[in-house]
Amino acid sequence: MPLEIRPATARDANAIADLHVASWRSAYRGMFSDTYLDGDITRERRQHWTKRLRTEPRSDQGVFVAVEDGACVGFICILLELDPEWGPCLDNLHVQPNRKGQGIGQRLIEAGAAWVKSRGTYHRWHLWVLEENTPSRRVYEHLGWKPQERAIRRAPDGTTYWGWRYLQALK
Repeated sequence: MPLEIRPATARDANAIADLHVASWRSAYRGMFSDTYLDGDITRERRQHWTKRLRTEPRSDQGVFVAVEDGACVGFICILLELDPEWGPCLDNLHVQPNRKGQGIGQRLIEAGAAWVKSRGTYHRWHLWVLEENTPSRRVYEHLGWKPQERAIRRAPDGTTYWGWRYLQALK
């Protein structure tokens, strides 16, 4: 069955949360604390995505899932009004660790960009990426994102890290 990109629904909350956990545990080892990554982040992420998709969805939010053979293999979340100075924010982009490098993330970004453009006269969007996450930084740069500024950010485990804000023009 071919890969399908579609808007997420409330029924997708647990699958998105589980993918989010798998992605963090794979990509952020050594960046977030082991105690946090090895803890009960599944419960925390399920609460987070249940809130975002079921109980308190934001009106400026777009969440899309990549589904193949009935399984969620990637997702993207965009927040239009998070930072008016920098434009819409690509808040989350995650692909199943064993599916990276297959173009799923690129297809999700394309769907996200199309959604942003359909919501107003936005000319750019931005994202934050951990400085140490060089694989993701390489992918974003390959897809035309440009680093803009470096800043200290707070991780979900309460620690701080250096991150980079990237911008991409919307064509």
